[in-house]
Amino acid sequence: MFTMPRVGNVLISYCGIVCEYCPAYRLGKCPGCDAHAEYCEFIKCTKRRGVDNCLLCSEFPCKLHIEGFNWVTEEFGELKWKVYSEIFLQIMKKIVSKEQH
Repeated sequence: MFTMPRVGNVLISYCGIVCEYCPAYRLGKCPGCDAHAEYCEFIKCTKRRGVDNCLLCSEFPCKLHIEGFNWVTEEFGELKWKVYSEIFLQIMKKIVSKEQH
């Protein structure tokens, strides 16, 4: 069992969503990431890389975030799970590449 990251008392998902701002989490419709650890590629990747959150990874934004991954759920069927918009990822890629040079 994993323990989701926190910043202070604020629960943050492995991919970077602020859970406490998410309507699904606030309404009790989502138990948080730990319940999905065996299915979520973002969680698996953060654990492999030893980071608490994708946004803290030196590879962000990576291919996994750009392409997303297929996730089969009971409630919603098969999803193409992508957290961030393409424009956000493009902006982050430019910012990160400038910082590395």
